[in-house]
Amino acid sequence: MRKYLILLSFLSIIHMQHFNVEIDETGESTLFIFQNSITSLEAGDELGLFDASGINFNGNSEEVLVGTGIWEGSQLSITAITSVDLSAFGGPTLPGAISGHPMILKTWDTSAGLESDVTYDILSGTGTFNGLFTVISEINSCDISEGSCDCEGN
Repeated sequence: MRKYLILLSFLSIIHMQHFNVEIDETGESTLFIFQNSITSLEAGDELGLFDASGINFNGNSEEVLVGTGIWEGSQLSITAITSVDLSAFGGPTLPGAISGHPMILKTWDTSAGLESDVTYDILSGTGTFNGLFTVISEINSCDISEGSCDCEGN
């Protein structure tokens, strides 16, 4: 019985996280800092950082999840994985975001069980994968219906 309860607990923890990064660290990254001034999230909500045209496991361009974090109501730092092209040395192209591409942000509202595309307000930085950092002061929820985005705060 005890083994069953431990297994059940483990499986529930695995399934609790919505965004799961499936690529390995490459050694190249960009830091995204989400300030505690963000009011649109509740504790337990998740953030997913994507490159809409990043490099996947096969070296092809597609939407790639490159970083994730769980909001706890205080400043959150997420390190996004950047791709590395080692083909000039006979090596592979490692998956991740491409330098210069904009960061696409999605949220997972844990209480509603809803994934959303969102916009964000930048306090410092460019919002791109550039090896430096971006500070985000607010996240604006979007209601996407019939091809339009009506974002709160914009």
